Amino acid sequence: MALNPLRKTLGPLGIRGAETSSAFSTEAEAGLARFRARRDELQRNVRRGELTPKVARRLAAETAAEIRQALTNQAAGFSAVPRSFLDRLAEVASTRDRSRDSASLEALQRETNRLLRESLIEQQLRNREEEFRGQAYARPVAGGSPAPSLDGLLRFHETATLARDEAAREWARRQLEAYRPMAPDPDDQRQIDLACDRPDRVNPRLVGRYLEQLEGGASDELEAFAEHAIAAHDANACVAAFMLAREAPEGPSIGWVRRVLNGLDHFPDAALITLRAWEAEARAEESEVARAEADRIALIIDAEAAMPALQAPSEADLERASRFEGMPLATPGEPIGLAFGRRGFTAEEFSALEATTPDGDDASPDQPSHA
Repeated sequence: MALNPLRKTLGPLGIRGAETSSAFSTEAEAGLARFRARRDELQRNVRRGELTPKVARRLAAETAAEIRQALTNQAAGFSAVPRSFLDRLAEVASTRDRSRDSASLEALQRETNRLLRESLIEQQLRNREEEFRGQAYARPVAGGSPAPSLDGLLRFHETATLARDEAAREWARRQLEAYRPMAPDPDDQRQIDLACDRPDRVNPRLVGRYLEQLEGGASDELEAFAEHAIAAHDANACVAAFMLAREAPEGPSIGWVRRVLNGLDHFPDAALITLRAWEAEARAEESEVARAEADRIALIIDAEAAMPALQAPSEADLERASRFEGMPLATPGEPIGLAFGRRGFTAEEFSALEATTPDGDDASPDQPSHA
């Protein structure tokens, strides 16, 4: 038989809590500390004869139920990130939807031009396919059909970018995206990601690279990056700026974090859609981890509330405790072992002394020792 009967249940929960640390652990440990303080108080009352073990267990079970319910309520929808980030995203998305429904003639014309431009690019991609293949593909030395190479596609993309040939540039991007599984080298993948960067689309890999490069950066550097991302309307950079602001600590970062939240009005639609989905997923995951932590603490509280070893004191125990409390306290600096007619502080008296002594001066050698 295991020494801890809850080992099988608490083990997986403890391992999960260690692997997925949560800011809710502070709240959970505080709830456990409140319960243990109440349990210790009930145990002292039983030892003094003021409560029976049955009543103490009932009161402990009531306290455990209250703390368990409180932790469950706190874990539901818990997130260490202020809700202002989610609320601001929802506000901007709602405002943009309303403005889209009542768009002006100029806005409708711009949207029509964009769709026509995309349609024209798709038409050129079909009509100029052979032209692009002839410029980007190379025939192997040993013979055979022409095949693409990473260097050839990157050169073709650079040439199309310099020539401002959007159809050729888009064809090169699609070819590079298809070539990515055949390029396991991280440097090659980085070049592919940079070449395939579209300001109006979100690439999670590029967002991850931004976060990796800027993690731990100074506030001035992060603020400059956020301002540049908003001014350029780059979806990947805007998403990275929001994620950095979301994880930024309070204090010196509050200024540029507020600028990011205020600049959400200028984020591309793709960035807003992605951020709303990621924010919902992140909050759901944080809430799930918090619920697991609350369940772990609830199991510990329920087990300790049973107090199986608690027993009512005998008459001799009560008489001995009464004699001890009736003894005078030892004087400051007096060794208790040599003063047979005096006693040291009880736990309650010692706690009260610590509460009334400023700056922890109770640990001075002139104070009597704890019995």
